[in-house]
Amino acid sequence: MPNQSPLSLELTPQEVNRLLEDKTPTARVDITEKIAGAYGHNQLNAKERQAAEQVFRLLVRDTEVRVRMVLAQHVKDSQYIPHDIIMPLARDVAEVSLPVLQYSQVLSDDDLLDLIGNTHEISRYLAISKRKEVSDVVTGTLLDKGSDAVAASLIENDGAQISETGLNKIIENFKDSETLMKAVVNRPRLPVGAAEKLIHVVSSSLAETLKQKYKLPDEHIQKEVDKTRESETLNLVRNSKSQEDVDKLINQLQAFGRLNPSLILSALCQGDFVFFETSLAKLSNIPVNNARALIADRGELGFRAIYNKSGLPDAMFPAVKLLLKVMRELDGEGEKPGSPRYANRVVERILQYAEENPVDNLSYIIALVRRIAQ
Repeated sequence: MPNQSPLSLELTPQEVNRLLEDKTPTARVDITEKIAGAYGHNQLNAKERQAAEQVFRLLVRDTEVRVRMVLAQHVKDSQYIPHDIIMPLARDVAEVSLPVLQYSQVLSDDDLLDLIGNTHEISRYLAISKRKEVSDVVTGTLLDKGSDAVAASLIENDGAQISETGLNKIIENFKDSETLMKAVVNRPRLPVGAAEKLIHVVSSSLAETLKQKYKLPDEHIQKEVDKTRESETLNLVRNSKSQEDVDKLINQLQAFGRLNPSLILSALCQGDFVFFETSLAKLSNIPVNNARALIADRGELGFRAIYNKSGLPDAMFPAVKLLLKVMRELDGEGEKPGSPRYANRVVERILQYAEENPVDNLSYIIALVRRIAQ
């Protein structure tokens, strides 16, 4: 005798009669409960599943929300449910869609990105943020929505992958929320860069927790802080569109003691001649046009004079002079700074010249060029 499912998919005479005579949606809700319940609990064989799925394709279009709600609740965890059934439920009203968005493993990252992009409802973002697993692509898209509730939900979800960029975005956007920052601190396996950034926006007690958790000595933390701060400053340099913008930025950096050789040379390595020239002018206390003329001097005297007066490291002068020469040549050849290709050209040209005339401290300059290109 063949095995029978615990719940038959066949309607009883009473159920048929209810569907024929009951004008309220209650009968459809009850029938949906029966079929979807059996499906969701894996109580149907393959043939019965196919028959149930045909019924579900009709139910997703049912005008009664309660019918679709019952269906969604029972199939949200199913690994068998076809994609063409789950997607209409995921796009449905919140009462229907939220369980599906949170639990259905049939939804791919592409599905989730499409669903996120076609709604402005925070409740839907929250449902997705609570999924058992959330890829960093999906978390990044959710974080772009700027909701503190969604950010908190992702942070508290150990199954949500959050990239260092995403964590930095949370720290920058919600640094005034002590609750949110505490949740970030308590998150396992923070990248060191994000951990050091956190130290400077959270309370002293939370900062101490981070130091102990990641066993970071104060000197290492400060080094990471300086590196991150310099990277952010270089982004500001890139976005400075006028001489006035550069002047304001340099004045501010000097006021806070951050107009240092590393930053100035890094700016030069990314092709920011205006920042380099203005920095040397500021440090030498001369007009920018004067500094520009001295730096442009192809002889030995002009650039050497302003370099010395600016206080940049004397030992670095030959390497910086060679860097300037190479960048001028590439500029004349129409090469545009700001790409890995440009950085490679700079390094190749420097090494060519260095083969004939070795120069001290070139490795530092080359490391800066490559770091800026990343």
